Amino acid sequence: MKIGDVVRQNGRLIEMKGRDFPTNLWRFGVVIEIHEDRGWPAKYEKWNKWLGRGVTVLWSNGRIKRMAENALEVVDEKR
Repeated sequence: MKIGDVVRQNGRLIEMKGRDFPTNLWRFGVVIEIHEDRGWPAKYEKWNKWLGRGVTVLWSNGRIKRMAENALEVVDEKR
């Protein structure tokens, strides 16, 4: 995943939070920032690996949200 890639939520992590499966998977966003370090203590190293990097996304509804990289799927890569 790179800055400028078009992404959408894949729903994997949202289901784990006990929420209903999202119905807005058609919503697309653009990656505007990637955070290599989450700043979490070393005891959460396995979670860090599973969640991936932190990614800030500008969504098609105008919202900006930071999410886990593994909660997103790339729809169109920036060339």
